[in-house]
Amino acid sequence: MTQDAAQFLATALPPVLPVVAAPGQLVQATRQAAPIVQATARRGAAATQQAAQAAGQAVVKPVQAATTAVRETLGIEPAAPTPAVAGRGSVGAAATPEVLRRTATAEALPVPVTLTKGAATRDAQQLAFEKEQIKSDLGGPLRQRAEENNLQLLQNFDTLVDMTDAQLMDLSSTGGAVVKSLTEGLTAAKNKTRAAYKAAEKAGELENNVTLNSVVDYINENIPEGDLAPVLKAARSKAIAVGAAVQDENGNLVAQPVTLKQAESLRQTFQRAGFEGADQFHGGSLRRVFDTETEGMGGDLYKKARATRIEQARKYENRAIVARLIKNRKGMEDPQVASDQVFRKSILNSSPDEITFLKRVLLTSGNDGQQAWKELQGATVRHLRDEATKGMGMDSQDRPLISPAKLHQTVKALDANGRLDVMLGKQNAQIVRDLDDVVRYVTTVPPGTLVNTSGTAGTLMAAIAEAGATGALTGLPLPVATGLRQIVKMRKEGRTKAKINEALNALPPVQP
Repeated sequence: MTQDAAQFLATALPPVLPVVAAPGQLVQATRQAAPIVQATARRGAAATQQAAQAAGQAVVKPVQAATTAVRETLGIEPAAPTPAVAGRGSVGAAATPEVLRRTATAEALPVPVTLTKGAATRDAQQLAFEKEQIKSDLGGPLRQRAEENNLQLLQNFDTLVDMTDAQLMDLSSTGGAVVKSLTEGLTAAKNKTRAAYKAAEKAGELENNVTLNSVVDYINENIPEGDLAPVLKAARSKAIAVGAAVQDENGNLVAQPVTLKQAESLRQTFQRAGFEGADQFHGGSLRRVFDTETEGMGGDLYKKARATRIEQARKYENRAIVARLIKNRKGMEDPQVASDQVFRKSILNSSPDEITFLKRVLLTSGNDGQQAWKELQGATVRHLRDEATKGMGMDSQDRPLISPAKLHQTVKALDANGRLDVMLGKQNAQIVRDLDDVVRYVTTVPPGTLVNTSGTAGTLMAAIAEAGATGALTGLPLPVATGLRQIVKMRKEGRTKAKINEALNALPPVQP
């Protein structure tokens, strides 16, 4: 090993090396030390051979392998070439479809993300090298790239929010915009319905008589469930009050002729049914029975008024996802859903069908409704970002770090039943999925990758190298030993720097 170092000194050492003696002196000193080293090696080999023969084992090859490993560790000779593995070399890996796909996905994001060689290839050895070296003194470029990647990922969330045209930045304001749009839409619908009924009434079309036999029969049949569905008790009382029914001696209702105007006031009772369980079921059933029984009655103005009223109920009253947002708590002025809970109740806790219905209502409620939907889209992207960075640390610029596990879990929760597509549209939803993949490329390693997160591996290897250099140079003057250690360190650092540079610039940009 000393002779190898002497040969390197004679051919590669620069003329001036302040920390050690002159190159000629080092070469001469190592030549003088060669007999000492050779004698030591012969004694060690003889002892080893005797032990091997006593045990009946051949140790020549293990000794040679160990010697080579020590030399490689110290940087005194190049490492033996590793047999090429198909698709895993720097050139072959760069050409594999999977590597190209990962690189293309990262670069196609709204804010492109530059992958390292390890992130692109997902090669266990390369990733282990990058994750270990990022903690070392030479790992500055890798640390900088990691922070650049984290910033690029955060910027993608911000860009996605901008793509939705959302203007509000907190859930309370977003919820307030949604409720305001729905409330104004309901008010406009009520005014339109009221005007249509007044026109029909003025024309005398609400004076026609109707007997609500089917409605009364439904109440009689289902009144035993009145405790579970208060709408049934309310309908029974209202039918008697407007004259649509009277009670016989057995307590059952008997239908009576009433005007269409009186019948319409009874229908309003059905409309106020709750939106859960039996109350929701029976309220909807009563409305359908009533509409079937009164279909085709009255003149054109009444039919128009009925159609207007049905449309009002369809958009704002018959579906809980909308109705609960515009209703107050019973007997109170407080809304059933607080503004800062609108996003959670309407998006995170709703089905794709319900979200689609809310989307349709907002998009057909004028400019305010359309903007309110955009605010919900922006809130969805911010929800993904906030969940991904919740409880995580910060980088050197105080920017939050992204957790690949948390982001993946949040994306999957929205994407499992199609809500992600409904909220963001297919194109932006795919961007979110790609972003989720790229975050995992950048921050995770495949199972089985040997990465020492405690940082002791680097320290241990340095100690082994120091001990190996000292033992190999036993008997040499101190300046020679110091110089050799410095040379070994310089060569090793040079190879590490080159490999880090390769990791940062491994793959060319994907051409569009």
